[in-house]
Amino acid sequence: MNIPPKEPLCTVEELRNICLFPSGEQEFPTDDCDEVFPGIFLGNAASAKNLNQLLKNNIGYVLNAAHGSDEYLNMIEPLSEKDYSAAGIRFLGIPAIDSMGYPLHQHFNETIAFMREALQSGKGVLVHCKQGISRSAAVVIAFLMIELGMPLQEATRVVRQRREILPNEGFLLQLCNLYEQMHAKVL
Repeated sequence: MNIPPKEPLCTVEELRNICLFPSGEQEFPTDDCDEVFPGIFLGNAASAKNLNQLLKNNIGYVLNAAHGSDEYLNMIEPLSEKDYSAAGIRFLGIPAIDSMGYPLHQHFNETIAFMREALQSGKGVLVHCKQGISRSAAVVIAFLMIELGMPLQEATRVVRQRREILPNEGFLLQLCNLYEQMHAKVL
C-alpha cells in the first residue's frame, strides 16, 4: 500500500511570493523602522542608533539580530550594551549572519523570550539587523508564530504589510520547518 506524500503546510516559494511586490520585485524599506505589530518594531542599523526615537516610541528593549564586528559578514554594533543600559534600554545581541546556511533557528527560544519580556513589561521592542529585512524579519515572524500561534503565512503577511521584508531562502526554509514541527505537535 502506497501512502501519498503529505503536502507541506508552506513552501519557501509561497513565503517569497508573500514578501515580493506584485511585480515580482523586491522593494527596500523607505523608513529606518516600522511598527509591524503592536509594540514590535522592525528596523535597520540607523534605527538602533537613534536613542531619541527609541525612547519616543516607548522602546525599552533592543534585539540586534546581526550583532558583531565583522563588517564583511554584515555584522553590526550600532551602540554598545552599555549605551543602551545608560538610556534604560535592555539589550540582546545574537551573532547571526545573513547566510542561507546559518542556523537562525538556534536563537528562536532566546529571542522569543526577550520579546515576550519586552511586551509584558509594557515597553516596545526594536528587532533589527543591518537593513531590517532578513534576519530580524525572520525572528519577528518566528515570534508571531510561536508566541501568538499565527500560521506562518499570516505572520509573514502581518509583517510584510507594514515593512518591506525578504528573509533569505535558508531562513524561510527554517520558518517552514518550524511551522511543520509546531503543527505536528498539535496533532
